[in-house]
Amino acid sequence: MNVADVDDLRARLELSGGRAVDDPAAADLVLVNTCTVRAKAEEKAYSFFGELKRLKNGSGREPLLVAMGCVVPRNRESLERRFPHLDLLVDYSDPDSVMDILRERFPPLANTADVSDYEPLLDPRHCPQRFVTAIRGCHHGCSFCVVPRARGPQRDVPLSRIVQEARALERAGAPDLTVLGQNVLAYGTTSGDRTPRFVELMRTLLAETGFRWITFLTSLPGDLTDAICEQVIAHPRITPLLHLPVQSGSDKVLSDMRRGHDVDHYRRMAARARACRPDLYLTTDLLVGFPTETEADYRATLALVEEIGFDDAFMFAYSERPGTLAARKYEDALPRSEKHARLNDLIARQRELGAARNRRYVGRTLDAIIEHADEHGAVARTAFNKPVQLAGARTAVGQYARVRITASKVSSFSGEEVREQQ
Repeated sequence: MNVADVDDLRARLELSGGRAVDDPAAADLVLVNTCTVRAKAEEKAYSFFGELKRLKNGSGREPLLVAMGCVVPRNRESLERRFPHLDLLVDYSDPDSVMDILRERFPPLANTADVSDYEPLLDPRHCPQRFVTAIRGCHHGCSFCVVPRARGPQRDVPLSRIVQEARALERAGAPDLTVLGQNVLAYGTTSGDRTPRFVELMRTLLAETGFRWITFLTSLPGDLTDAICEQVIAHPRITPLLHLPVQSGSDKVLSDMRRGHDVDHYRRMAARARACRPDLYLTTDLLVGFPTETEADYRATLALVEEIGFDDAFMFAYSERPGTLAARKYEDALPRSEKHARLNDLIARQRELGAARNRRYVGRTLDAIIEHADEHGAVARTAFNKPVQLAGARTAVGQYARVRITASKVSSFSGEEVREQQ
């Protein structure tokens, strides 16, 4: 979601007369969007804030330094004390709010018009995923998660706005679309009669646009239903990628995490999704070392990984996030060495299992979008978001191609473009 916000802000600033530069010293405005989901990301933000101090040296031209996003609302006083050279602290990275503030505080934007309904300009040399945001913030409240404090409560983007942005991307030539939300399945639950409207959202996008591929990210298992499996996941224009974070294989730990689902529900919904979509590519998040996790709980997670058979997983060791319920309620007593021993063990096993599952694609020919091509080769992206390294591509960037998978690696495929006879 941070990537989508930054892309949106860059486009609006360019339409307002700006030009992106790589060196902060050459900029009039430096925007730093931050993430605080993991401690390491927050530490990187602090380090970069410190580096920016050199730009405020009294030598003349000094950029406006803006920190925004997740780190700001829960650390405002600390940021003001530690980094007084930052000119502006913006609680969220919502492009509408950021642009409103910049028009007040950044003179070059003072008399510019709102460009929120801009027509995007896509770079013909590079074609990454294109996003529309359906939900900002989150109201779920997992005990270990800072998002509700950092990004605020869930706010649903109006359906008409989502469709407008999707159509604009389609007119600009985007070959596919990804719909974003911290828990996108909860779309609609914070507006009107609080009825979930995710199925309606996806039906509308399918009807109002012609995208060949539409992906949605991310989904809380407790909000996945049979109706979503049958009416959305099974649709041939919805990509087979389902990112469904389980976090733990222990019901006790899931309860302490306040995840809103148990192992049996996850098991049933994973099976239902696969039944509705035989080519489903199931990925997940796994968090080990939660304060109440015992060795038996960890073994339950490992057993669930073996049972479900994830195609890929994002795996992390628990790090206490100040202000969360878990930080207030549970002592983070598990030694760091034990957390990382469990994490390394889990990563090794999931990589073995994932590698075996991904080898099923070797020898197959898949549809893929050419994302990038130059004299050194090309990169394509499959419907389940797996990059394919190619020696070259005859198909233009941003177009669909047929690629034969020749080898499977940890995080990518190798392949070759093929021309199939009609």
